[in-house]
Amino acid sequence: MSDAASPPLPPEIVIDQENKELVDRIQAAMLHPLSSTFQNSIDTLVRLARNAKGKAKLYLDFAPMSLGWAVLRPDGSCWMAGGLIYHGPHDGFGNGGPPSFSVSLSGEAGWQIHS
Repeated sequence: MSDAASPPLPPEIVIDQENKELVDRIQAAMLHPLSSTFQNSIDTLVRLARNAKGKAKLYLDFAPMSLGWAVLRPDGSCWMAGGLIYHGPHDGFGNGGPPSFSVSLSGEAGWQIHS
């Protein structure tokens, strides 16, 4: 997938564009049938980054289709961090078990911000 240009992300969101797996994971999320939940989470990270007057950095997470994130202040220090976790049948819709080890209060499939 990463043969194309890097994924279109807002300027407040930064990624290591040399990381093919990261770029592929983001592009897959943007093409997924539940991409609106991914976009809603990106929008939340943009608001957090603006509040910190900084940037939100995305990186790979161990859970399938999931990402880690950190909101960085202008001096590069971390203001807040967490996961952009994909929940679905593979993780019991966020029941806390493997492979995501994250709990979803909604029990719905899609991406959610965890901190």
